[in-house]
Amino acid sequence: MLAMKTSPAHLLVLTCGLLIALFDLVALLPGNPVVTSVGGFVVVIAVQALIIWRLLHRSSMAWLLVVIVSGLYTVTSILVGGPWETTLVLTVLLASMQVALLCTPPVLVYVLGRDDGVA
Repeated sequence: MLAMKTSPAHLLVLTCGLLIALFDLVALLPGNPVVTSVGGFVVVIAVQALIIWRLLHRSSMAWLLVVIVSGLYTVTSILVGGPWETTLVLTVLLASMQVALLCTPPVLVYVLGRDDGVA
């Protein structure tokens, strides 16, 4: 548990959580019809919080889920082609930054490494 607090990966995972929150805020911008119900939005926030919590506890499944979903969102948004709206560009940048943060060496070693801190 102490390794989690002192690891640089801890800050990177929390930054990824902040980017996910910003992604959700962009979805709430006027003219964005993605959010249709408050209940559904609350469920999405709860699932995202659970994923970040699991990332902080070294879950490789949570890491894989975020990388795949954010990566596929970025790729499919680019493949759709232009013209791109501002909200689409912002969300693609946020999703790309999430993948970039989770693929940094400290996060990869922290989440995917099997060093449990046993000397």
